[in-house]
Amino acid sequence: MIRIPADHWLLALRTVLAVWLALFLAMRLDLYQPAWAILAVMIVTLQPVMFTGGTPPLGIIIGRSVARLFGTLFGAVVGLALIALFGQQPMLYLLFSGGWLAFCMYWVMLEQDEYLGYVMMLSGYTATLVSLTAIGTGVDQIWTIALARFTETALGIGCGLLMHVVIAPRFGSRALPGALSSFLSLSARETLASLDAPRSRAQRDDGLKALLATYQQFEKLRGLTRLETRRLSHFIPALDRFAADGLALLTAVRELQTALDYLRACDDGEHWLNQLATAAVPLLETIESAPDGEPSERLVLADFDWDDTTVEPRSRARAELVRQRLGEVLGLLQHGRRLRHALDDPASSRIETLPRERRSRTTHNEHFVARFNAFRVFVAFELLGLFWIHSGWHSGYLAMMLLGVFTMLFAKAPDPAAVVYQFLWGSIAAVIFGGVLLFLVLPVINGFPLLALAVAIPVTIGTLLTPHPRWSAIGLAGAITMMTLLNLNSTYTFAPARYINGGLASIIGTLCAMFTYSLLRQRSPDERIRILMAAYWRGLSRLMREKSLPNRPRLESRLYDRLGRLVALGGSDHALREAIDLHAMALCVWRIRRLRGALGPHRAEIEAWLAGIGARLIARERHDPAVWQSLADEAIAWVERLYHETHLPIASIGEIAMLGHLMREAPGVTLEARANAETADVSMTATTGESRHAG
Repeated sequence: MIRIPADHWLLALRTVLAVWLALFLAMRLDLYQPAWAILAVMIVTLQPVMFTGGTPPLGIIIGRSVARLFGTLFGAVVGLALIALFGQQPMLYLLFSGGWLAFCMYWVMLEQDEYLGYVMMLSGYTATLVSLTAIGTGVDQIWTIALARFTETALGIGCGLLMHVVIAPRFGSRALPGALSSFLSLSARETLASLDAPRSRAQRDDGLKALLATYQQFEKLRGLTRLETRRLSHFIPALDRFAADGLALLTAVRELQTALDYLRACDDGEHWLNQLATAAVPLLETIESAPDGEPSERLVLADFDWDDTTVEPRSRARAELVRQRLGEVLGLLQHGRRLRHALDDPASSRIETLPRERRSRTTHNEHFVARFNAFRVFVAFELLGLFWIHSGWHSGYLAMMLLGVFTMLFAKAPDPAAVVYQFLWGSIAAVIFGGVLLFLVLPVINGFPLLALAVAIPVTIGTLLTPHPRWSAIGLAGAITMMTLLNLNSTYTFAPARYINGGLASIIGTLCAMFTYSLLRQRSPDERIRILMAAYWRGLSRLMREKSLPNRPRLESRLYDRLGRLVALGGSDHALREAIDLHAMALCVWRIRRLRGALGPHRAEIEAWLAGIGARLIARERHDPAVWQSLADEAIAWVERLYHETHLPIASIGEIAMLGHLMREAPGVTLEARANAETADVSMTATTGESRHAG
């Protein structure tokens, strides 16, 4: 027997009460189609449930409600324009409405802001809903339909939001301090482990992946702060700033690990490392155990006290590199600890010391994915529209409406065809259950209480199914399709042929969406990973060759956005290692170029050398171990040459030395060697087979 959690029953209670309130007000105000108000309640309430598996945080409900309101408004205006311009020209209507869907799809696939993308999604399919409904029921009613769609959607949104606020609201932002504590504690633990002893590459990569997952959780909760509570509103600039600093902390921890390997290779490396550890370990242990504790004064690692004549230049450069990276990690951790402590004490005077400006951010955009999704929704909409027009099928507009809705709703799903397949079964069940409700139950209903009770049964079933991954799409699809088919605004008439025609149109529209995703398949995750890695390489090459130097926070945010996509696509450990190595190389190149002013007479020559490396990378010679060995030797030769330039700062020499170290264990070398070994095995097997055949 399946046990339904109390949270799911509470979700069903909120949904049913919101549906009752929306239905009562819509019928009391004699609105055009009360089912649209119910539909708005179901989508705003249940669509987030598919991804959270339970009651979503109030911030998500608020964000989606506001986004749906504006998206419906924009879509209704576009629907009005489509009918005003092309209401009497079916082919032009198909062309321009399909073009609007494709444009919105392209924007949705590129937009990283969840709520702005939701606005464009709603704008896309609401325009077709409004215009197609007008075509199916009468073009002269377009203004009434557009106004009704917006007002009833706003009514449903308000009712759903009210119930989530009044009945046991769930505030996701309350978990934000805990997520920040976890991120700071894990960062300090990873730093301590790196200082304690050398670790294998796999251990370091696993630690970085766990750190990235913790950061992503903090970033997710940070987005709810703007919407859920005024208590943390004055922390928003500082939280935005630390979101960028968190990426810098991830980078600094990774680079510290490489610098430590570099220093430990020196004969006296442990001596200088012990000096740094003695100063840093107490603070790191405190942050690990109590990230929300009282912040201490900023710890600045002292300069080394050494005799330049007795300490080798190599040791000085490597030790200074570790000091700089460790100092950066400590500074970012202390910044995060000040912010964490202030979240528990909003009246603290330390709030005034928190950063107020927001760092610039940028993301990696997969334009090829966006273009392909826009293309397939345009093709599917045009083909089904041509069939509708030339067949004279009156209810065909319902099929086109659902095609537009489903292709927009699930374009970002990992396997949209499978999700729409679940929706197909939900639609079939809704047609059957809706027929029973419409022809057997509604004729004997007299009064609002019985109508509310009849509607509550399918709403409750759909709500209880939605939190379960296996049944979520079926539950939501059943609720949506049933509300689409039931004409709650009109006096009951026994018209089974019209209902069956509309039900078939709903099923056919869902089937067309499924066939669109199945036949026009976008690139597989493996192909997208290969394209993503190629973007890493192009970015590194461009960083080496271009004259202008990019903003570091923007560079870091783009690199980590790619890393997050790589994890989401299921990238292998080899791909993740390559991405992490490329990230470290990119930041090392960025520092060398930032310090180019201190290179003196060698500046032009070193920049030409970096540009030459960039040209080789773009020429796809990157996976040849001999090429990487040659580049590493060139870097070490530069270091040996610069050691004797006493006027040059140690930091510049150390960065070039680190770049040489990274290139010696260049990303892709392991992959290339494995590919060559596999090729050799295949050739040997083929040769052996031919010999046996000849024998």
